[in-house]
Amino acid sequence: MRGGEVHHQEPMTEYRQWFVAATIAIVVVTASWLGWLRPVEDGLQNLRFKLASRPASGDIVFVEIDPAALANIGSASRARGLYADVVAILAASGAEMIVLDVNLRGRLGYFDDNEMYSALSSAAGRVRTTATMSSGPDHAPELPLERFAALAPPVFVGVTPDRDGVVRRYPSRQMHEGWVIESLATAVTPQRRVPDGAFLVDFGIELDTIPRVPVSALLGDGDVSPLISGKVAIVGVSDFSTQNGVMVPRYGMLSATAVQLLAAETVRQNRMLSSWRVDPPFVLVAFSAILFLILRRKMPFLLAAFGSVAFLIIIELITIGMQSRMGVTAHTAAAHVSQFAVIIAALIQELGQRNKSLSLASRERDSMRGILARVVADNFDGVVVIDHNEVIRAASKMAEDFIAPGLRGRSASEVLDDTFLVHIKSAINLGKAMDRAQEATIIRPGGERIVEFVVTLSSVSEWEDTRESAERVACLTFRDITERREAAARLTYLAEHDPLTGAASRMRFVEAINEQLATPLDRARGVTVLLVGLARLKAITDTLGHAFGDELVRQAVDRLGSLGAECVARLDGNRFGLVFKGLVDTDMLSLAETVKETLSRPYALDGHHAIVGARVGLSDSDLSGSVPEAIVSHATMALSMADDASGNATVVFAAEMDARIKGKQEMETALRAALERGQFSVHYQPQVDLDSGEIIGVEALARWTHPELGNISPGEFIPAAEATGLIIELGRWVLETACAEVATWPKPVRLSVNVSPMQFEHGDIVSDVLGALAKSGLAPERLDIEITESLLVAETTHVGDKLQLLRGCGVGVALDDFGTGYSSLSYLGRLPVDKIKIDQSFVRGLPEDDHATAIVRAVLMLAESLDKDVVAEGIETQDQAWVLRLAGCKKGQGYFFGRPGPALAILERLAASDADRLAAKKAG
Repeated sequence: MRGGEVHHQEPMTEYRQWFVAATIAIVVVTASWLGWLRPVEDGLQNLRFKLASRPASGDIVFVEIDPAALANIGSASRARGLYADVVAILAASGAEMIVLDVNLRGRLGYFDDNEMYSALSSAAGRVRTTATMSSGPDHAPELPLERFAALAPPVFVGVTPDRDGVVRRYPSRQMHEGWVIESLATAVTPQRRVPDGAFLVDFGIELDTIPRVPVSALLGDGDVSPLISGKVAIVGVSDFSTQNGVMVPRYGMLSATAVQLLAAETVRQNRMLSSWRVDPPFVLVAFSAILFLILRRKMPFLLAAFGSVAFLIIIELITIGMQSRMGVTAHTAAAHVSQFAVIIAALIQELGQRNKSLSLASRERDSMRGILARVVADNFDGVVVIDHNEVIRAASKMAEDFIAPGLRGRSASEVLDDTFLVHIKSAINLGKAMDRAQEATIIRPGGERIVEFVVTLSSVSEWEDTRESAERVACLTFRDITERREAAARLTYLAEHDPLTGAASRMRFVEAINEQLATPLDRARGVTVLLVGLARLKAITDTLGHAFGDELVRQAVDRLGSLGAECVARLDGNRFGLVFKGLVDTDMLSLAETVKETLSRPYALDGHHAIVGARVGLSDSDLSGSVPEAIVSHATMALSMADDASGNATVVFAAEMDARIKGKQEMETALRAALERGQFSVHYQPQVDLDSGEIIGVEALARWTHPELGNISPGEFIPAAEATGLIIELGRWVLETACAEVATWPKPVRLSVNVSPMQFEHGDIVSDVLGALAKSGLAPERLDIEITESLLVAETTHVGDKLQLLRGCGVGVALDDFGTGYSSLSYLGRLPVDKIKIDQSFVRGLPEDDHATAIVRAVLMLAESLDKDVVAEGIETQDQAWVLRLAGCKKGQGYFFGRPGPALAILERLAASDADRLAAKKAG
């Protein structure tokens, strides 16, 4: 059904509407009588009070007992003295009537009561006190002191809330044992004729417009006569609490005095409200339902609904007018609720009818499709035939599947893409067909599709019945080649991107650099390449598995992608590349720090947390030229230098790095030649007994004397040997040479030989040690192999098993540089370690450094508890040796006892030591 059509409903549907409307009317009226619609009625009444609000008359003044006036009273009896002063001032200011809405029951202070009595006497009958109803079972009124009541007759100030706790009515007077006590509101305006019993208070009166005079201001030096003269002054408090506060319409919680003020104003302005005696909920409900049904028959649903809402608005405007002009309130909540309920019910029915209409239309279309004539219905390609009126005459199944179902009879402009229409109109109107197929991207509901199409031109046969048929006919033939193009694009993508992370490949990375240097302006601006290497990625992969390592790499690429680089690439396993516009400057170095900080944040890996380090190498087109491969090569050199540095370093390429890289390569070549030509030698550093000073062992250290460069530091060639793997061969040579030399010494000192982690991981350390012992004849009990803590952490090749095999043969195991690596304590009790060597960084601080002293003592105690020997390294002074000996350390090593030297020097020291000992024995 169209929006502008008038509904002509079936009889059954019309009867159903009347039944639903009658049911809703009965339910709503019942709910109104039971009070269930009270919240709705209260909301409407509050709205009417706001819309029909009016100011106060100005004839009643509220004299507010404010905290400032009560601050210096000190006692309850003094309050009466204060009230007496207020009465005197108000009377002197010409007040027409004074109402004291304060507690004057019972006797208090003698002088204060007399002062109040005097003030009431002087007021000459213009004062009224207040009485309330007690909460006791007899509900007797609580009156002021008789001597006060005799001079100031009391007025009743009590109010009674309705069943829902809201005060709406105000009593005209109170009867008790035959006595009549006027209420405050009726007493201040006695000339008004007030209904018997109670009346509805007009809460549309604006409470804020009632004049207020604080008692503190009244007691001041100012003249308040203009505010008070000829008016009724009501004295009371405005603050309310849970004890004296009452709930009222519109305002919510108010103090009892505020309610008295509104009631007094209601009487003063003759605004005593009353309810409509004939309560009309059923009449309004029935009329509103009938009105909607009549409108529903004559006009569409929306207009009928708007008409019903307009009716409700008119009712409310009339109700507001009655309340504002006549003081009569009416209950309209039932009409509102029933009208909206009828509208909702009609809306549900309307939606149901529309769904039925849509379903019927859909079935009709489906039935018509079965008889449509399709010229090329089973064609593999999409075929659409369009006549000279640009109306589709036939379409293949593939065309309908691709474009839209039910193409026949529809306008080509309505359903075909603009790309097709341009060529179709050219063929029909100009007689120009396409000479070859073209490709185009078509937007379909499922996304973009790539099609190959051609538009041909034909003329229908002359035997067609109509003249229009003997016109040009265009035939659109197309084929969806999206999957073919996507496959080609996928192959291109795989060539240019990393399949794991989606980052650019090295080839695409170089192309991106070249694109940034395409024009002279681009080359003048420059480009910077950052290469980033992740540290500790292999350890995470070895520990958690390759799946976690892959996830970490993906997260790292995502983080790099958020840094605004022109291109982010993964160059190999743990190396990434970024391209930025501009040259290396302070901002670019700051960006490099941001890159490291971004990558160094913890990674959440399916319940695990991992942290990796990041090192950055930079180069730009100013340093490396405009050839992309050169920039990448130089940035790679800078990253290699950053890898050699400690921590998360950032290195910018410099021309000297070429020389350093070449020097490193030359160092590797020279290392191989040195091993072949015998340029290495073994030096020994003594290890002594700290009590006697006697040499009890030596540590074997490799030394390299180059024929041209001289002595080369171990700090230079050991890392190079580690990097190239030559450390395995060099370590084997040192082990065999040292064992062979020490085995010939006259004194059976112990020999310590350093072993690289690479010898454990990639060599056969057990065979090397046993082979050296066998060749030299050195007793296994005299040999210690020294390992580092890093070997314990990277326990990837059964380190513990190999150490156990060596110890089973009698070879000792020493843990070198203890305390400088990882969490060694967790390995000491688990792995076969016989000896702990305290690192020289702790010994160097002795004896002045208290922290170093404490650490050394802790290590000694730990070693003693685990039954491990201890050797202190780096002893350079007598004081250090003395402190260590006092702490319980038995063995030491350092320059204080002797620098590393050749075997001959150690033999001379051993011989001298024996001679000294022999001489001492003869002297003894």
